[in-house]
Amino acid sequence: MPTLSGMRRRGVPPAALRLFCERVGISKADSNIDFGVLEDCVREVMDSTSSRAFAILNPLKVTISNWQGSTLEDFEVPRHPKIEEMGDRVVPFGKHVFIERSDFFDTEGPEGAANNNKPPKGFKRLLPGGKVRLKYAYVISCDEIVRDPDTNEPIELKCTVYPETRAGVTPEGEARVKGIIQWVEASTAVKCKVNQYDRLFKTEEPGKESGDFTLDINPESLSTLDGIIVEPSVAFDALGIMGAIRAENEKETEKQGSGEKIYHSNLSYQFERSGYFALDPSSDMKQLVFNRVVTLRDTWGSATEGDTRNAAKQSQRNRGGEKEGNQKQQKQKGGGGGAGVVEDARRIALRAATILEAGPHPEADSLIVCKVDCGDTTEEGEPAEPRTVVAGLAGKIPFDALVGRKIVCLTNLKPAKMRGIESEAMLLAASDGNDGENEKVELLDVPDSVPNGELLSFEGKEPSDPDAMLKSKGAVKVWDRVKAGLRSNEEGEATFVDEGKIHRIMSSAGPVKTASLKDSVIQ
Repeated sequence: MPTLSGMRRRGVPPAALRLFCERVGISKADSNIDFGVLEDCVREVMDSTSSRAFAILNPLKVTISNWQGSTLEDFEVPRHPKIEEMGDRVVPFGKHVFIERSDFFDTEGPEGAANNNKPPKGFKRLLPGGKVRLKYAYVISCDEIVRDPDTNEPIELKCTVYPETRAGVTPEGEARVKGIIQWVEASTAVKCKVNQYDRLFKTEEPGKESGDFTLDINPESLSTLDGIIVEPSVAFDALGIMGAIRAENEKETEKQGSGEKIYHSNLSYQFERSGYFALDPSSDMKQLVFNRVVTLRDTWGSATEGDTRNAAKQSQRNRGGEKEGNQKQQKQKGGGGGAGVVEDARRIALRAATILEAGPHPEADSLIVCKVDCGDTTEEGEPAEPRTVVAGLAGKIPFDALVGRKIVCLTNLKPAKMRGIESEAMLLAASDGNDGENEKVELLDVPDSVPNGELLSFEGKEPSDPDAMLKSKGAVKVWDRVKAGLRSNEEGEATFVDEGKIHRIMSSAGPVKTASLKDSVIQ
């Protein structure tokens, strides 16, 4: 069973436990609380406190055939995409890099044969002969596969790099490469060990069915991975905190209680696309050991019928599916008795989305034009083209601070032309209320782990059940009424005030927030 000292060693932040206690409250009656509530609190805290880093759990070697010599190129990238105060880190790039094995689908090998030599539906990463972008670096294409002679599995990829695509650039006239994957340069990579912790029990109430809780123990609650590869900045940070701990221990005998105690688990990361991890006390100069604190999203929630997070996922619909799913819903909203009326806040579609491109509007100095991935799919289930969104943010937020940002989009308003360009969604932003050039505007930020297209909900209300499109005059007024109640609270969290009650806007990984604007209007 988890203890406070065990949770601290694993890397659970004290702030997450305090947040958990605030959310569950106190009751005189016995009750069971979903373990996912604690995990959500951990994700929410660690999302804002943990640096980002590249870590390859199952490495596949990539050789850049047209890279000259053994020279390395350094990329300065942010430690956190939303918190500039955390600073930057240096990520080297060179002729040999490692990528995740799962980021390459071998259509010509055993896994391809098992899938009719076709990639999985929606797969956007690297394929034989295909292209993918290495995050923060270049686009590469796979030219040749070196295979294990016994298993026929790929052990190395020979690839070509395109220098003109450096740092996110798409050359004029070329199609944008949709897939983005992480990587670690081989000669500077640091090997470490990872303890992948998971839930101790397989069921919500251990022993309820059998009377013996030991029968419900999860045999995969801990798996140990050796040979994990991380970027060099992780090793530098780990050596720094281990040095600080040694210095503190040496002083402890001279001066007791000299300050706040330093723990190894104070060093935590979001290993991109893998989860949140913290340094373990067993680490030393020869080998670093990291504990997985929590996954990026709840992987157990979908198995629990009626779980709120799962309901939110199920209500994510593509553009074609929304129309079909709402034909019955419109009958309820249109009249014939008040029992089936859906309240305003649940009729709007606020979704997590990522801004892919941003630039000036050709006809209006006050407008910008963005390409936004709202998680849309075609009727065949394939990823749809990103939406075009026109916003009045010119001069308010720099373009380079927009691209790659996970934000909130209103996706079911009727498209409207803005100075000749049709806008297919609306970006939600907070404002300090000042006029003209003095106005400060911040987009609403969604945790990075939330998938594009996830339907956000209002805390304390039933899951959202949006209209296919708010296009009639009466339906458009629904958004006007909801917008009037949107504000950021004193913690910078986006909220909806309805009849005196405050409802936070929630994702599967925690609340939606502003970077710094508090107690401000949202529009």
